[in-house]
Amino acid sequence: MSFPLLLSLIALFVSIICLTLCALLFKRIKTHQETVISQGHLQSELSRNINDLKEELHEIRSGNYGVINRVKELVQQVDNLQTAQQDLAANLVEQDPQSRFYSKGAKLISQGASLEDVMRECDMPAAEAELLFNLHNKQR
Repeated sequence: MSFPLLLSLIALFVSIICLTLCALLFKRIKTHQETVISQGHLQSELSRNINDLKEELHEIRSGNYGVINRVKELVQQVDNLQTAQQDLAANLVEQDPQSRFYSKGAKLISQGASLEDVMRECDMPAAEAELLFNLHNKQR
């Protein structure tokens, strides 16, 4: 075999190896590009999901603020009603001293007192005490 032929074969062999390596590198680069593109799509989808969740959270917070404000209003109304009820009860006792016994009897009943206890504490006849018990039980 002559030297130029040997050199040509070596050059051909090196060229084949270079082409093979280039093909492998090209294939790896293409695989990496596909991975990057796929991750880009996933990132876009995740960003959209995050934005959707942010909007939902904002709506929930806005709704909660409305509920909190309404609850505060209702608590204020209940407080006002309790104050008015106490004032009304105090005015009734002042206007009618006899109603003081009925108020005391109703309070005793709500605390679980017996009929005899109410009769004794309020100096009330049995019929009136029974009537007070019946009225109190209907309100429950």
